[in-house]
Parts: sequence; C-alpha cells; structure tokens
Amino acid sequence: MRRILFAIALLFFAGKLWAEKPVMIWVEFADKANSPYSLSQPHEFLSPRAIERRQKQNIPIDFYDIPVSTTYIDIITGETGMELYYTSRWFNGALFKAESPQAAEMLFQFDFVTFSEIAKSEVQEPSIKSGTQRLEMPDTGDKFNSYESSFPYSGKKDFKNMGDYGSAEGQVTMVNGQSLHERGYWGEGKVIAVLDAGFRAVDTLRAFQNLWQQNKILGYYDFSQAREELFQGHSHGSFVLSVMAASLPGEYSGVATEASYWLLRTEEAASEFRVEEYNWLAGAEFADSVGADIINSSLGYTVFDEPAQSYTYNDLDGNTTVVARAANMAFSRGILVVNSAGNYGSQNWKYIGSPADAHGALAVGGTNSEGSRASFSSVGPTADGRVKPQVMAQAQAVSVVNTMGSIGNANGTSFSAPIISGMAACLWQMFPDASNTQIKQAIIRSADKYLIPDSLYGFGIPNFNYAITFLETELEDTENLRLVSNPLTPQSAIAFYAYAQEAISIELINSNGQRIWAKDNFAVFPGYNELRPFSDIAGLSPGMYLIRVNFRNRAEMLKAIKL
Repeated sequence: MRRILFAIALLFFAGKLWAEKPVMIWVEFADKANSPYSLSQPHEFLSPRAIERRQKQNIPIDFYDIPVSTTYIDIITGETGMELYYTSRWFNGALFKAESPQAAEMLFQFDFVTFSEIAKSEVQEPSIKSGTQRLEMPDTGDKFNSYESSFPYSGKKDFKNMGDYGSAEGQVTMVNGQSLHERGYWGEGKVIAVLDAGFRAVDTLRAFQNLWQQNKILGYYDFSQAREELFQGHSHGSFVLSVMAASLPGEYSGVATEASYWLLRTEEAASEFRVEEYNWLAGAEFADSVGADIINSSLGYTVFDEPAQSYTYNDLDGNTTVVARAANMAFSRGILVVNSAGNYGSQNWKYIGSPADAHGALAVGGTNSEGSRASFSSVGPTADGRVKPQVMAQAQAVSVVNTMGSIGNANGTSFSAPIISGMAACLWQMFPDASNTQIKQAIIRSADKYLIPDSLYGFGIPNFNYAITFLETELEDTENLRLVSNPLTPQSAIAFYAYAQEAISIELINSNGQRIWAKDNFAVFPGYNELRPFSDIAGLSPGMYLIRVNFRNRAEMLKAIKL
C-alpha cells in the first residue's frame, strides 16, 4: 500500500512539474483601442527611412502600422503574471512567456482577446545570457528618432577585374552580377535585414571588418527565446552574410559589400516550434520599422516538433502559414522579401517551405556550379498552382567565409538566396526610384526559362544585365512594347521604343511553350518603331500566344489572342 501511495505521489509531483513548465503563448487582440498613436504622427512608430520608403512607392500608412494597445498588454501582464516578449503591429498581437500551459485558459476572461495558441511548449533557460542586443527593439511608447541610422553616400566602388571576386567568381558570373559591379553598383545606400539563426564571429572576422569600420552594421537583435550570445551562437547567419558582405581583397568578395545590414536572430536552431514563425514576424516588422529595403531569409517552416503545429502541402498556398502572411505584409510595405526555397528536394517532403510559398516572397532555388539544378533544391508548385521557386542561383559548393576566417564551400538554398538578395540591392541602387515589385519582376523576367517555367527551375537563372535593361525600359516607358490591334490579325502591329539601331527577331509561342512561328532580321532604329510582321499568320490555330521580341541584349514579351 505504501508503494502504491508513493507511486501516486510521484505521478502527482510529475504532473505538477509538467503543469508548471514554462510555455510561450501568442495572443491576438480585437482592436487597437485607446492607442496614443495616430496615423498623422507616423514618426512616433516608424523611422524616417521607413516613411520615405512608403512615400517613394505610394504606400499609405494604415491601421496595420499602428502599435498594439498598451492597455491590453498591461491588463494581461498585470492579471496573469505573464511576461511580454514582443508585440506585432501587423497581426495586432503579442508573444508572452507563461509559467505553465494553464495560463492560456486565463485569457478567455478578456473580451478583447480574439485568438491565442501555445507557440512553444518547451521553454529552456538560456545557457549563455545575451549581451548583444545593440539596440532594444522599438516597442510601443518609443519614438523612432533615436533609431535612425545614417550612412552618407560615398561614391561607387571601383571594380578592377574579375579576380576581385576570388573564389566567389563563379556564383557571381552565373547570374551576370558583374554587369552591375562593373558599373560601380555594390548596394550602397540599400539596407538588407538578415533574418537567421545566429552570427558567430561576425564581430571579429577580418572579412567583416569593412562593415564595422564603415558603420554598415546598423544594429542587431535576438528575437528568439534562446537568448544566446548572438556572435557566439550558431554560424548559419555568418555564412549567409558572407555571401553578401564579406570582403577579403584578392581572395573573396560578397555581392553587396557596400550595402548596410541589420542582423536579426529569429531562428532557434536547437528546436522547431511555431514560435519561430512569430519570431520571423517580429523580425520582419522590425526591419520594416527601421527602413530596410530587402529581407534575406534563409529559413523555411513545414514540420514542427509539436505535430499539431505542422503544415501539410495544402497549407502552402501563399497566405495560410503565419510566416507567409508575415512575408506578404512585409512586401505590402514596400520591402523586397527574398527567401530560400528549401533543401527538401530529395526527401519525402520535396516541396518548398514557408515563407517561400508566400505571394510576396521571391523564392530562390539552387543549382550546382554548372547551372544544373541541385538535387536537394525544393520544388513547386505551390498548393494553389503558382510557379515556385521563381529563380535559381548557385546552392551547391557555394563559396563562403567560415567562422575560422577561411574560405570554404557550403551547400543549400540558404546560400543561393543571399546571392539574389545582394544583387537585388545593387540593382535597386542603380534604379532608386523603382518599387519592390518592379525590382522583383525585373529579376524574374531576366531569367533564362522565363517563357517556359516549371516546378523544378521556376523561371530559371536570372541575368542581371537583362534586368538592368528591363528596368531602363519600364521606368522610361511603362508601356514600351505594345500590340496594336489585339486579337491578333495579319494587320496587327508591334510598337516600341528602341535605344539603338539593331536587328531584332520576333517569335510566337503557344500555350505549351512551343515556338510555332518566327521571323528574323527586322531593322529597327533609335526612337519609336512600329512593325507589322504578321502578314502570314492567317493559318494559325485560334488560342492564346506569347509574342517574344528579341533585342540585342534583352527580350520582351506580350500576350496575344488569335480568334
């Protein structure tokens, strides 16, 4: 009998320990009542740079930019004893730490709470206390003037020869990135927020000294619950950053060494819980607030340690997962969101992760050094049938600077994404008046399989020289290539503006991606041109067609219908 009572006592004690195990709880609110903030005073919650980005892209400041009600936060922390970690303007919610799962039941008493879930059920105390939050996360009540960073334009970086890239040359030339570098564009004046797992040794490595000396590390923050020392923890973010920003003259050059960077830890490498999606949301929202132009995220979420939190393929429709909705919000604020497609291509789950599936994310798959798809690169399409990944870059044997300061190789779409992010910064520097949508579309349109995309390669490998041409054309004349008379007839004309005298070719491509008609050597001249090349198309079958006009250094497309 004594043994039975002892066993019951042990079970009770174990149950009590389980009940008191700390958890992270996500909470969303019904409104933003009693807010001291106003849309007429956005400088109180957005940096000048964030406001400028919206103004340049004609994006209004709206309800989603207003901070969460401090009244609701005070009520929850005061009456439940839960600890606030961070808030979200976009989702009108907050993440709390509670001492037990039962704390979630207390939230039912508040009529302003519309949703809550346990985002992480195994909260561990950090083994290393963080001392690296250079800037506290701006939260409700903080004005943003003190968080604004300035980086005066210092002129274009000189480009001497291809040897400047060192071992990184192949991954740059694959996307014709040198076409921007040779013009002197290395990302100066653009801000990239790197959302990752940790940045070991970035504060000490010689490869990143240039960033620190020129104040191009604008700040860093740990949104994760591990709260480890940011520069002594995981190294994944260090490798990712090196692809964009490392500089070892004569040995190695990243693709955007003149850009400025925020280093934001959102990933907890030791575990996988829904909370990491909320961390990503908080990191993206912070990036928006401080005026970042680009988010590079070499992260993806599908399956979690808590099975109930895991996603299915049907959830990858671009607007269901927490992190996809966060990426869409970031894109709607004028940020270019670049995300790795994932490394599941050879696994049972072969599809892209999230937020790569997001409507607002530019998903980057991976190739080997020869441009062939790496077997591990995740595939599409999305659950709703969209082309993903959208573009490709080298992901196998990518040259990186490791945490010992040596140059080595790394595998994964984690490293193809920063190639595209960094080159996008260079492209945007060249076209500062372009929107995030225009930059994204120029990169996609420049890819080598743009007319025949598939679920393995997406639209293919970008050519940044073509992207330059597309943006020159689009920003000069948003309707440069026009079809005069559609539906297509033998009398239809193609009208466009040419920048040089040259000979062009015109093709018709059917809905199966097959070229079924072509004509070459049409002479065009600088200025406005109007050609009527379709005199012999009367016998073509009815249907939808793409008209492709091949100029010397670019191709442009139109859609047409034949009745």
